Formats: sequence, structure tokens, C-alpha cells
Amino acid sequence: MKRRERRDRVLLKMLILFSFTFGMFFISGNAMAQTQYNGEDVFVAAEEMPSLPGGEKSLQESLYKNLRYPATAIEKGVEGKVFVKFIITKDGSIANVSVSRSVDPLLDQEAVRVVRMLPRFQPGKNGGKPVNVWYSLPISFQLKS
Repeated sequence: MKRRERRDRVLLKMLILFSFTFGMFFISGNAMAQTQYNGEDVFVAAEEMPSLPGGEKSLQESLYKNLRYPATAIEKGVEGKVFVKFIITKDGSIANVSVSRSVDPLLDQEAVRVVRMLPRFQPGKNGGKPVNVWYSLPISFQLKS
């Protein structure tokens, strides 16, 4: 009896794993090119994802250098993490900047402003060719106590 229960549990786990894997494959396959920008596909993922020259460190430095905590937000004690979504185009420029997760309009506006100031990225690539890629960036606003 125990052997059969164990076999049934293993089969159930395999079925769940297969369902999850198949679902992720189906979702990712359909989500590769979600929208269009200037008549061309915008990818959620690329073989080679976009990056700033200098990598993550350069991205953090650029954000830190340009970010200005809005005075009114400081007075109100507003804190949080704003998620900004944008397209990195085939030429590495930034387009279609929007807030995907808001905290407060003051922080949202500042996050969008700072993203628009980012330097040109190295574009994402599929098959060695530059492509448009969606990029999401969390920007944290935290007051020090």
C-alpha cells in the first residue's frame, strides 16, 4: 500500500511540474513580442538583454547622480519603490516611459524624469541583430531617520 501511495505522490508531483513547465513555455513563447514600436516588435526578453556601458554599477551611479527627492514628498514623509517600465530601442535610446507600480504622484514623476535622463544603452539583440526590448526598473525612495 505504501509503495502505491509513494508512486501516486511521485506521479502527482511530475504532473504538477509538467503543467507548470508547459504553462511557462506557452506563456513565454507568446510573450516574446508583446507590442509594436515604430512598426517593429518589442520583446519582453532577448537573447542578449540591453545594458548600459559599465553595467549595473553605471546604471546605479546615473540614477543616484540625477535623482532628486521632491521636497513636498519629504515634508509628507512619502517613501516607497516606484517601478518604471520603458522600451530600450534598437539604437539604445529610451522610449514609452511609464509607471507600472505607483507610490505617489510626486515620486512617480521624479522616477520618470530620472529614467528619461539615462544615457544610451547597448541595445538588446536576437540573432545578433538589435531589437526593441521592454525594460522594468525599480527606483527606491527612502528617507533616512
